[in-house]
Amino acid sequence: VLPFELFQSLRVQSVLTDTGNSLSFVQEDKNDDADFGVILAKPLSAGEKLTIATTYAGKDAVSNEGGGNYFPIARSSWYPNNPTASLGEYTTYEMTFRIPKGMKMAATGALLSDSTEGGQDVSVWKSEAPQTVAGFNFGKFKVEESKLTKPEYLIQSFANEEPPNWVKGIQNAVSGDMPAEGMQRSLRVQPGVALGNMNTTGLNKKALAEAQLAVEVYSDYFGPSSYKRLAVTQQTACNFGQSWPELVWIPLCYFFDTTVRHQLGMEWGDRGYWKVVTPHEVAHQWWGHSVGFSSYRDQWMSEGFADMSASLYLQNIYSKEPHRFIQFWNDERDMLLERNKEGFRAIDAGPLTMGYRLSNTRSGYDITRRLIYPKGAYVLHMIRMMMIDRKMGDQRFKAMMQDFVKTYANQPATTEDFKAMAEKYMSPEMDIDGNHRLDWFFNEYVYGTALPNYKLDYSFADAPDGLQFKLKVSQSGVDQNFKMLVPVYLEMNDGRLLSIGRARLLGNTAVEQTVSLKGWKEKPKRAVVNYYDDVLAGGN
Repeated sequence: VLPFELFQSLRVQSVLTDTGNSLSFVQEDKNDDADFGVILAKPLSAGEKLTIATTYAGKDAVSNEGGGNYFPIARSSWYPNNPTASLGEYTTYEMTFRIPKGMKMAATGALLSDSTEGGQDVSVWKSEAPQTVAGFNFGKFKVEESKLTKPEYLIQSFANEEPPNWVKGIQNAVSGDMPAEGMQRSLRVQPGVALGNMNTTGLNKKALAEAQLAVEVYSDYFGPSSYKRLAVTQQTACNFGQSWPELVWIPLCYFFDTTVRHQLGMEWGDRGYWKVVTPHEVAHQWWGHSVGFSSYRDQWMSEGFADMSASLYLQNIYSKEPHRFIQFWNDERDMLLERNKEGFRAIDAGPLTMGYRLSNTRSGYDITRRLIYPKGAYVLHMIRMMMIDRKMGDQRFKAMMQDFVKTYANQPATTEDFKAMAEKYMSPEMDIDGNHRLDWFFNEYVYGTALPNYKLDYSFADAPDGLQFKLKVSQSGVDQNFKMLVPVYLEMNDGRLLSIGRARLLGNTAVEQTVSLKGWKEKPKRAVVNYYDDVLAGGN
């Protein structure tokens, strides 16, 4: 028996082999046990292949939200597929869609043809490269597009010309015409407010620009993805975004102006969610799709790497506003260290490799989201910061990431695969154990739950040839085997930040050193450790 994932309201009519033979299948009532399974006529031998054709139909897999807005509910289950594959199995797809005339379709793969037949728009799409999943979004879209030459990339942004029914309900409620029926539960309207602009096409160009800039930044750091096009599309849900190969769903509320989001009480977006939701989802074209993850134990790389990629976007695009980058990492750390309503901190719940198994009634169902996104991002961020060189900058880190993408293109990677790649490019300073391995780091932050604390004591004194800088860096809250390289910076009075070096610490100890700053006449404003959240630590 071959189990398949298929949305419960999609009912199977027949299953045929490529020779036309009918196969038995199991699918109980959609309100009972609707799992779909195909019963083979005989067991398959090792290496034997079998092609089957499933005919099925049904409603409710896509929801009509009004105003030409459609919401694909069954994103990963609108066609029969392997329910245990996660995003680790790759294949090619060819799809034909028939939608109401006047609507526009965006889907995974390349558009082969688009025509009108009767009252329907018919489009054919085919994979350009092996994909983990296939999906679509359609609606009464207005489309903006841009073409990149380096890398060669077509980027499109789709926003609906009309609002869905729940938005119209809010507008009517504010104007006093009728109650806000159908309003999403995560939103609320304060009485007596004047809503700002809820038209979404006005920010369509902003979404396009962010996607274009993200593709440029990520191509520079990670090398080319497996794809040549990307459609960023508006969806009616406000509380999440999602990325499929060449197709991104962006929350409707991203397209609202900031006044509207504030008036709708979206406090959960205060930590910069709206500023990085597009760069985060675009990053999944590399992490999760170009490079898949082998199992739930490796999923932290997909979500964590996408989060870290968003920080690279902020640092590169807003280079004149460095506080954005620093605030991003402060928010990531806060998410790990805050206690949820069940009283648990995500950092304590378990290692990254436990994945979504950490979420349960005892620890809270939000615990994994609060762990694998920010901590996975921190792991990659810490490796980057250890690799940065005063002369070479990010060259070593970029070489590692580009090699990783090229080596595991269109196939799943494991945590150990990434560890081996990091060891291939690690700097001599990172080789703390002298064995050219990063066991010490991965045991602490990937397979462990350690969280160190750091304290810096320092003083500046005049010296005959400049200044004398005395410092003492203390590490606490860890076991006796915990090792870390802790960066020390000097902040100058004009705002410049100078790297002095990294203190190597073992266990709950301190390192003291006197540094001669020859030729220095100006005393720095202050000395600081971990300025860029280089190390995930508490009490920063």
